[in-house]
Amino acid sequence: MLGKQELDTQNNSILQRELDNLLDTLARHSSEIDYTIITYVHKRRKTSALVLFKKCDNCEEEILEEYKTIQELATSIAPHIVLQLVKPTKDLIPMPNSFGNIAYARVFDRVYDSPKSEDNNIDFDIELGTLTTPELSSVPVGIRTSDVFRHIGIFGTTGSGKSNTASIIASQLLEKGFNVVILDWHGEYIERSKNFKVLSNDSLVKLNILKFNSIDDTVEILSDVLQLTDPQRFMLYILLMKLKKYPSFNLKSFISVLSQIESTSNWSKEVKMALARKMYPIFTAEGKKIFASSDSNDITTLLQSYHGIIVNLSSIKNIKLRKIYSLFLIKLITDLYMDNKQAMPIILIIEEAHNYFSTDNDFTNKLISEVRKFGVGLCIVTQSPSSISPEVMKNTNIKIIHSIKSDLDKHIISDSMSLSSNLVNIMDKLDPGDAILSAPNIKQPIIIKINKINYI
Repeated sequence: MLGKQELDTQNNSILQRELDNLLDTLARHSSEIDYTIITYVHKRRKTSALVLFKKCDNCEEEILEEYKTIQELATSIAPHIVLQLVKPTKDLIPMPNSFGNIAYARVFDRVYDSPKSEDNNIDFDIELGTLTTPELSSVPVGIRTSDVFRHIGIFGTTGSGKSNTASIIASQLLEKGFNVVILDWHGEYIERSKNFKVLSNDSLVKLNILKFNSIDDTVEILSDVLQLTDPQRFMLYILLMKLKKYPSFNLKSFISVLSQIESTSNWSKEVKMALARKMYPIFTAEGKKIFASSDSNDITTLLQSYHGIIVNLSSIKNIKLRKIYSLFLIKLITDLYMDNKQAMPIILIIEEAHNYFSTDNDFTNKLISEVRKFGVGLCIVTQSPSSISPEVMKNTNIKIIHSIKSDLDKHIISDSMSLSSNLVNIMDKLDPGDAILSAPNIKQPIIIKINKINYI
């Protein structure tokens, strides 16, 4: 294997990447021929060879055909690498006889940090999967129910296995007597639902924005999603205080109260108009389906009837309305638990959590630090740790890390978990379903293979 001369020989990263891609392709290539890479060092020079093996008699033609196939693959996948046939030899191993600017040496079998033998007996009652090291692959591992109230963070790129992991946690907590509410941003959980009530379209709980305990939280939620300026936030606060005296919350009452607020300048008129424009989606046909003009539906009755609930948020097409509705639903449920101690604990599984837990949202920052005292656990699921508030990383004591590609996200996770360099380096190479687990019942972060679940 020779690198083409036009490539900068001082930097072999392109050559190595192309060779990695070629070998990945060969690994998927259906063939009865085995492949071996040899790295050869001779008189301070080094080179590498791709050796083809097949147990057969008089099959030189077949080997040559395979060589031609590999050459064709290399032309498209590894254009900077030349595959040169080695001259016939009687040597047991056909060593390369040309020395160029590429030598290949890679370790393919990943070696993970694994718990010491005395740490293998992990105390848990929610089984997530097994350890990945071969000698411990039958050892189950999981988390404790009692730690759920210290909140869970599940992080990983699309397709890495986050939703499967969240489903395992949801299913087992439901069996253990928890209320489980899944905020399903993309509608991914609907098809796998067996024991959960699905709320979608007309069956969604209707919410009255004026019926919540704290106007400060209401203003914070609306301001964050609608991106209100400080003057607009202040005017919204005044507006909501006045609207509380009205029997219903609709476009008519909103405009009526807004018109009563004195406009002392063109600037204040512009603030009013901008606020009305940003609030308008709440009063559209889609907004009326999810926001009540009078009393909200009774969430307590729903939780008593259905201990497992999936809220299909994908049925709300307007993204801002979806965010507003989700945040107010979270507030409705957490207010219920914070105001009155409930018989059954609850966990809220929040998919695509970066849509809610933004870096400057006081409501969600306060929420994640306070609700644990009231029998409420949060399971935060996101592909982008860098897009959520640092409070999430600080207040999630159970962290499950699937494959993460972004260097920034890896840095944030590493800092929050004090990971070893070995685990940091392997974070972007985790297979789908594999994850790094850190939890209060485990002495040090470990790599596990998450069990597969089809229905919840």
